This record gives sequence, structure tokens and C-alpha cells, in this order.
Amino acid sequence: MVSDANNENTETENPSGSEDVVSDPNIHTPSLLERQFGKFQSNDATNDTSLGNTDVSTTTPLSLSIPTFENVYELPTPMIYSPNSPKFTFSPKASKDSTFRPLHIDKKRQLHHKNLEEVKDTARIVSELIPPPSISSKRIISLPSVNNEVPSLSLHTVKEEEEEEEEDAISQDETQLTGFLLNNLDTPIEYTKVRQIGTGNFSTVNLYQNMNTNEFVAIKKMKYPNDMISNTEKLSRLESSLTREIKVLQNLNHPCIISLFGINNEMFLNSTKPLSDLIRKYKPDNVKNLPACELIMSFCHGGDLLHAMTLVSGDLDLWLIQRIFTELAIAVKYLHENSIVHRDLKLENILLNYSIEEIIELHRNENINFNCFNLIKLGDFGLCKKLESSDELCTTRCGSEDYISPEILMGIPYDGHLSDTWALGVILYSLLEDRLPFDPPPNSNLRQRNRPISHRIARFEWRWFKFANSNSSAKDIVTNTLTRKNQRWDINSIYQSSFIKDISDTLEF
Repeated sequence: MVSDANNENTETENPSGSEDVVSDPNIHTPSLLERQFGKFQSNDATNDTSLGNTDVSTTTPLSLSIPTFENVYELPTPMIYSPNSPKFTFSPKASKDSTFRPLHIDKKRQLHHKNLEEVKDTARIVSELIPPPSISSKRIISLPSVNNEVPSLSLHTVKEEEEEEEEDAISQDETQLTGFLLNNLDTPIEYTKVRQIGTGNFSTVNLYQNMNTNEFVAIKKMKYPNDMISNTEKLSRLESSLTREIKVLQNLNHPCIISLFGINNEMFLNSTKPLSDLIRKYKPDNVKNLPACELIMSFCHGGDLLHAMTLVSGDLDLWLIQRIFTELAIAVKYLHENSIVHRDLKLENILLNYSIEEIIELHRNENINFNCFNLIKLGDFGLCKKLESSDELCTTRCGSEDYISPEILMGIPYDGHLSDTWALGVILYSLLEDRLPFDPPPNSNLRQRNRPISHRIARFEWRWFKFANSNSSAKDIVTNTLTRKNQRWDINSIYQSSFIKDISDTLEF
């Protein structure tokens, strides 16, 4: 502790009381004045007046005098850490130039748009929870990226659009159809077109009415690629898919699976290569002059399950989800027992015999036996495969992006049975959560949204939201199907779960 006498000497030697000079002339040590900051007590307890010491002479009067800022060129204590060189530290020198200089930092991330004025504030095309239901009926892809670039229309594109318009005009004139039932190919039946009820990449589905019985049927018309006649590889693939679907449907008989009633041309039933035979017979210049292939099938006036969910904003009661999924599991079990894998299970291919409102009304009606009514039919067997053995692996990469399993994404041989049960897990999750499991999570950041859906599927990135705190047995099915193939449930394990058995044991159809 410095005494009062020493303090007096200090003031004598440095009357200004502004600075104490140390060995380094560039470092200025401040002085403390008692009149500015009052008395400071010693750390020694014997000199602390608060502890009973009244000897003021032991207290050092201190003062603080701060040099003017413009004269300070070095700071004695602050050290700057450089992340580029951890061992290198330095004390910065103040610039003598007091002129303000704005800091310019080049942004590392650059927008890919050449002209930002062309970026339009359009709605995001993304499958998400509410509103409307995340799994929208016109869903093409689940990638949440926004693409505002409008490609220029080439002459080739314009010609293609004109050809499509011509095809639509021709199809509108085809209001009459002559078909033959599978059980009576000798008697033609006339149908009249009512309206179009669906369209896809490979076919169009129209509603027709039997002119004799007034019965409604759905007629699936295959789409022929424009270059099919000249492209033998494309012709072979389409022909193989077409004959496979017809052959499988001919041999299926189950209340929860779509029925094939008839066809418009017997050649599609009798020939192994019907399209090639028709090309040789008619020698058409283009596919427009080639006889169409139209399958006469059962009509489900409730529409597909995806559209039905959209109409009710995805608000389905658990009992209804359980009933629909149980019938679907029964249908898939029937297929697998007959060595058939579907390979395109999705909400769009689950057809309802009744609307959601009608199903709810049937369930409430105490005068009828609700368990006698079959609610769904599984359709679209264009990608199905008849297996030669139970352990045969598939190699064709097919299916819908949101529903395909990781092994299909990786392009390795896969078990078609397990790829079907993976899709069943996706469907059940979607019914429960009103969103697809591998869509970007609600309130996700930009980085998460920019990840492709295939990335999330390969990493098994899904989790519960609405059912996070639920103890429903339905979660067991999802957890054990949306997992690795060596841990994934087969259809028998799904069927034996309590979520299915509680309903399947009561059904009477």
C-alpha cells in the first residue's frame, strides 16, 4: 500500500496529476485522485474501516486521469486473436487518419439469377401441412425449391402443344366405344363417354356408361408415345408393361382390388406382343392411326384417396384411417400371397367406393352392418410384377418419388415385397399426419427445404408431429416399415399388428 507521503511526492514531481510515465513512452498509466473517486480501502482487513478501523491514514487517495483519445496509438492490454494463425496475436495501432471509411465485404453467396428483376413473387410449390393439405392432388415433385425461370418457347415446344390440342380434340369426338366382356368376347357392348376422371403419364381414365344397362364403368386408355413406332426399345417397354398389367388383372379376384371387366380389342388378350402385331397389320404412319388399347374396369365413384383427403382438408378420424388401411393391407397381402408385387402403392392408386361423407353416414347408421361394406379398391397395376419365386429380386427402378424405398434410390436389386411395405408405411403416415413423411418439416429453414427428397429418404429423416404424443398402435407399423430393409416388416407382420387385427377380424366381405 502506498502512503500519503508518497502520494504527496508524486503530486510534487508531477504537478499536473495527469500521467505517470513508465518505461515505455508509448504506454500511459492513469493516476487516481481522491477528490474524484473518494477513498479506496486496502485489501488488508486491519485497514478496512468497515471492520472497525478508523485510521484514515492507511487509505491511499487515488485519482484517475485519462489521456485524450486522439493521442493514444497503442493499448497496453487488449490482444487480438487471429483465427487464421492461432499463435499470432497483436495489439492494433490506431490509424491517424480519422476519416470514416465504410467497410465493404463481398458476399460469398451469389444469387443464380442473372437479372433479379425477373424474379417474381410466385406461390411456392411445396407439399406441406395446412393449408391446404400437404399432399395435393396435382403434386408432381416434393422438392421445395422455387424456380421462377420461364423457359422460352421453342418452335418444337409450340408444335408439341399443337399436337396435344389436336389429340384432345380427337378424344372429345370419341364419345362412343365398343367393348367386349372377358366372359363373353363374342358379344359387343356399346358404351358412351360421360367425362374424363383421371390422367397420368401413360394413360387416361374416362367414365363411360353401358348403353343397355346404364351401368357406369371406368375405361383406361393407354397413351402411345409419338416415337413408339420408330423406337423399338420404347415399344418393347410399353408392350411389356401393357401385357403384364392385363395378364395380372385377368387372374385377380378380390373385393379390395380393381376388376378388369373387358377390353376393346381381343388382340390385347391373345397376343404376347399386341402392339407389334398391330403395327405390322395396319402399317400406320404415326401412333394416331394405331388402334387404341382400352381396358374396361370397375368404377369407384368416391374417387382416389388423395383427392378425398383434399376435400376434407386431411381431417380423417382415426377409426376411418384404421378401416381404410386395413383393407389396403388385406389387398397387398393377397397380392404377395400370389407372388405379385405392386411397386406403385400410393394415395392416388387407392380408390374409394363411396365418398368420405357417405362412409361416415354408413358408420353412423345403426340399422346396417358397416362391416359388410367394402370401402376401397387398389388400382393401377402398370408397374406390377409377377415373381417366379418368393426370393426373386427386382432390378427395375420404378415407382413414385415420395413412396420409393432407399434401396430403389440406390439402384441396387431390391425385394419387391419390402418395397411395397415401405410404401404402406408412407401411406399410413400420410393418413395420420396429413403430410408426406419425407417432405420438408413444418417451419424448416431454407437449407432443409433445399434438400432433395431423395436425400431425406436415404437418411430416413422423418418424425412425428400431430401424433408425437399418441400411443396409437398405428405408429408401430410406420416405425417398422420406414426403416432399413433388414429391419423392415413384411406384409404378414403388418397384418398381425393389433392396428390391423382389431378390424380385419370383424370384416364380413
